[in-house]
This record gives sequence, structure tokens and C-alpha cells, in this order.
Amino acid sequence: MLTTILIALSLLLVYIAQQTRKRRNFPPGPFPWPLVGNQSYVHMLSRKLGGQHYAFLELCKRYGSNIISLRLGGNDVIVVSDSKLIQQVFNKEEYDGRPWNEFTKIRNFGKKKGITLNDGPEWKELRGWTVRNLKNVGFARQKMRELLRSELEIILEKLGEGGVRYVKHAIIPAVINVLWTLLTGDQLGNDTKLHQFNKLLERRAQLFDLSGGLLSSFPWLRYIMPDATGYNVLISLNNEIKNLLMATINEHKRQYHKGAEADLIDLFLYEMKREKTTKSETTLFSDDNLLLLMIDFFIAGTNNTTAALDFLFFHMVKYQDVQNKLHEEIDRVIGSNRLPNLEDKLNMPFTEAVIIECQRIWSIFPIIGPRRVLADTTLEGYTIPKNVIVLMNVFAHNMDPELYPDPESFKPERFMKDDAFQSDDNITTFGRGRRRCPGEALARSSIFLLFVGVMQKYRLLPVPGEESIKLDVTTGINVIPKPYKTLLVPR
Repeated sequence: MLTTILIALSLLLVYIAQQTRKRRNFPPGPFPWPLVGNQSYVHMLSRKLGGQHYAFLELCKRYGSNIISLRLGGNDVIVVSDSKLIQQVFNKEEYDGRPWNEFTKIRNFGKKKGITLNDGPEWKELRGWTVRNLKNVGFARQKMRELLRSELEIILEKLGEGGVRYVKHAIIPAVINVLWTLLTGDQLGNDTKLHQFNKLLERRAQLFDLSGGLLSSFPWLRYIMPDATGYNVLISLNNEIKNLLMATINEHKRQYHKGAEADLIDLFLYEMKREKTTKSETTLFSDDNLLLLMIDFFIAGTNNTTAALDFLFFHMVKYQDVQNKLHEEIDRVIGSNRLPNLEDKLNMPFTEAVIIECQRIWSIFPIIGPRRVLADTTLEGYTIPKNVIVLMNVFAHNMDPELYPDPESFKPERFMKDDAFQSDDNITTFGRGRRRCPGEALARSSIFLLFVGVMQKYRLLPVPGEESIKLDVTTGINVIPKPYKTLLVPR
């Protein structure tokens, strides 16, 4: 027994010595214990404070640094909580990689494909092709605007004479159907099916954080605790989405006619056939890349825009004075005889200020990333070795009292000057650099048109019998409001 204890102590001392040498010019942070690292500590702190972004902010305060280091499972992780440093991470190629851990492997069916969790030359080429061809199928163009307008009309029909409603339930199908139509040329289906998939995606997001959670740190736990680690949910999600997408892809293959490409799948099939005809040595346009590309869009574009709208509608209920000013601007610019269009945005500075202030307070992704360092580099004088994982805590910037006095208060006027909207380049909603969200145009357009369209027709009030409205959120990969009801009164 004594020998065993001495051996264990010796190994521990060797480990401590190695970590001390390794961390000489590494960002400060809690000591990474053997095997478990800092996973349990960060998880405990996140639960106590209400989210991983709060835990990281607290650790920054404790260690007096806007960059901290952690050991999560087998990964060295640094967290950056400074806007200028975050911009450096966005714009330097050394940070363009993605981690390849147990969580990302399962999510991607064990294949490093698609554009979200891929990196390297194939990722660059596929992402470039995707961005170019999204425009060909209508992204940021008239077709997208017409689809959004059509969905807005359906939303208003569903809301009808108002009453006590879950506004989100009317919004979800609109966001999904516009994206689905542009990518596949068709609509996904009935509202029940849409809500089922959205719920599955929400549950997935709640079970993980940006480091991948327990599944990434301790992959063997999936054999012992498949539910608690989120393994079963992720597999279920994969199977449902794969079945849905493969049925759509195979139908496109059966009906494909060269020269009649109408959506993103058709354009991809054209490249796939051309690649085979030319006997290209590359296999960029493969079934795997097509499937993962569609999954990337489906996961990213489903509940994030609806969550942003849900936060906006909540704030209109809570801040009636802001809602009054918003209605005044809508009435002055649009009136009541026509629906809004994107051109109205230029003449609606207060509406833009309301949207950006809501996004500042409630970042759907308060932590963005993760990035894998592709080559040894430096950041703020610290040495950042290859393969370290980088997370960016944009929440810390958005709630910085030196930048935004009284940061927890909802004040759209902070983005107004001389009756004009003042943008803030430090508010990061869709990423920056080479990994900027390719669906940004659809998300921004959806948020503006659907928000303004509903507010044009209704006044939002607390449920009768309640003086105010309370917001509860769920946290995980993203932050989303828990369902709440509001009283819609036709205007």
C-alpha cells in the first residue's frame, strides 16, 4: 500500500512539474487536475451562475485577465473575453481550424465533411462554392424576400384576431420553410412536423456547451450514461435529420435534369456529375459533403432566428414605452395599408436600435467557436500552441459597463445619435472573417421583416391578470427563452 501511494505521489509530482513548465507563458487559469482537468469545476460554476458564459466571466475576474486557460477533458482550452482580441481570432488563419472530438465526430457521422465542423483546403473550397451558389438560389435577393413576405402573411393569418398566444409557435414554420425552400426547392411539411424537429434541436442545444460537454471530455461515459451525456439525443437527432435529408436528396437525384437546376441540392448534383465526368481526383462533391452541408444549414438556421424573435417580442411586452415608440415609427414609415419590406429598414433607425440592443443583452450564442489553433501563435503576448481550442466569450464584451453603461438595462437609444442608428462593429452576432455565418442575410432579413410585420398589426401586452411578464431561459450551446404567453391585441 505504501509503495502504491509513493508511486501515485511521484506521478502526481511529475505531472505538476510538466504542467508548470508547459504553462510558463500560457494564459492564467485554474490548475488542471490529472484525468478530470477543470471540467467538473467549470460545470459547477456554470450551474451556480446560470451559464457557461457567466462562469468564464467570473474566472476572468478571479485571474485578472481577459484570456484564461482551462483543461477540459483531454483538451487545452483558452477563453477570450476581449473584443479586440476576439477580432484577432476571427481574422487570423491560425484560428480557422475546428476541433475533432467525440462530440463533433458523432454530430458529423464520423466524417470531417460539410462547412461547420470541417477545416483545411476542402472546407475552404466547399464554403466558397456554397456562398457563391446561395446567391444563385435566391439568398439576399428578391426570391428570398418574396418567400419571407409569403410566410409573414401566413403568420398574420394564424395569429388572426389575437388573444393569449405563444407567438413563437406561429414563427417557427416560417423561418424553417424559407430556408428549406431555398435549399431544396420545396417546403418541409406541416406545422406538427416542423415543431417536432425544432423541439429536438432545442433539446440537443440544451445538453451541450461550446466545449462539447461531458461527451467531448470523457467519451467513454456514453457507454455508461448515454442519456446524461446527450449521446442518445444526438444519435436520435442524427437519424431523424439524415432520414429526412436523404429522402429529399434521393428524390432530387431521381428527378434531376441538367440545365434545370432550381435549388442548392440541384446545383450540388450538377457539380457531382461534372466531377465524375471529368474523372477528377478530388471528391469534394460527394454524398457525404452534401448531407453534412444540408445538416449544417438545418441545425444553424432552425431555432436561432426564432429565439432572436422570441426575445424581441418579450421585450416589447415588458417595455411598453419602447413598444409605443416602435409603433410610431412603423406607422410613420409603413402605415397600415401594406406589409413591410427590407427597403423600409433604411428609414427605421429606432427599430434597428431595438433589434441590436436586444441582441446585445441576449446573445443567442454568448460563447462562439470553438476554434482549433492550426499553428503555434501568440495572443496578447501569450504563447498559444498548435491544437489548443479557442472559445470566444462575446457576452463579456456585450455586458462591459465601460462600453455600455448600465449594461443590464434595455436601452435602444444607446445605439441612436441625432435620430440616426449608430452601428457598433463590436457587437458580434454572426461571426467574422472566413467563418462568418453564410446564412446571415436570411437571418437578418427574417428578424426584421417578421418582427416588424407582427408589431405593425398587434400590440403585445402581458397576459390578463398579470401586471408584468417574466423571462426564463435555457442555456447550453445557445441561450433561448422558455415558452411564454402574451396577449395580442389587433391595432
